[in-house]
Amino acid sequence: MGVVMMTILWAGIIGIQNVRAESTNEPVEAQAVQLTYHGRNPLRDALQPVPKDAVFQMDGYYLWDPSVIKSGDTYHLFVSRWPEATGDRGWLKSDVIRAVSRSLFGPYTFAGIVLAPEQHPWATQGIANPKIMRFGNRFLLHYLGIPKWQTGFAFADNIEGPWTAVEHPIIPTMNASLIIKADGKVYAVGKFKVNSPTPDKWDDFMRAYEADNLMGPYRVVGDNGNRLPNGFQLEDPAIWWANHQYNLLCTDWHGKITGINKAVVYYTSKDGVHYRLFSDVPVWSQNEAIPVADGESLPVNRVERPEPYLDADGKLEAILAAVQPARGKAYIVIRPVQKFNPTN
Repeated sequence: MGVVMMTILWAGIIGIQNVRAESTNEPVEAQAVQLTYHGRNPLRDALQPVPKDAVFQMDGYYLWDPSVIKSGDTYHLFVSRWPEATGDRGWLKSDVIRAVSRSLFGPYTFAGIVLAPEQHPWATQGIANPKIMRFGNRFLLHYLGIPKWQTGFAFADNIEGPWTAVEHPIIPTMNASLIIKADGKVYAVGKFKVNSPTPDKWDDFMRAYEADNLMGPYRVVGDNGNRLPNGFQLEDPAIWWANHQYNLLCTDWHGKITGINKAVVYYTSKDGVHYRLFSDVPVWSQNEAIPVADGESLPVNRVERPEPYLDADGKLEAILAAVQPARGKAYIVIRPVQKFNPTN
């Protein structure tokens, strides 16, 4: 695919209000924005309809924060979960569960609770945003621990557990996403909050970290400021390495890029310090129904927590997301991607 590097003059308009985040009502100022693509998005074009079995729901529960890994011939899906009776704010007291399938695209079957705040050494209120990965011959599950609002680690020798949580937080950030390099060093991103000039609102920026080994200590990369360009904001960062660069999916906090609050957007960075916006067109958003392979569609109010899944060759094979339908409780969607590999 061809790549066009450009700088455009752009004005964003703040968009839709949703449950976990409120948008402002003021447009951002026109500003010079460096883009790889303007008016189109090759990653968006690579998205495919969702297979009917690639929707994971549980009676009586909200599901959020998906992350999946293949071990042997089985896919293991980790998500946060809380009782439907507690409503949207129940995520503050969520636990982490595991579900299994012989196919990446389901159907998934509940396999058990992985981490619960009642048994956790410090995340005693809630455990959210789990991400599963390999660390040598072991498995690492990292997550947001509440009420400390920092990133914790849990390890297991077997994907089925048992899981042992480290007795203290490891990375001083929220909603972390990690890359463990071949030399054992680690690069991580997470969000930090800054009070907004608008009463009862806040700004969410991205900070990057590095460590000489997984257990740290973790140092800030660059400076303490926002790693995203033009004062853009985010939630839900998820990174992977491809095309000799860091690739980042996140949501567009306040809709400053797309005009749609918390639409899914994509950045890249060659050095982990300076990030470039891939496109001003969202990868995915709640403004459009999710197409299903049988020709039907799923109308949704929110599409959040985008999480990439890479195939054995390192190509993006699927994007997982948590979705909130117009009615009812949240569930997980696994959307195929037509083997996307960035070439910018």
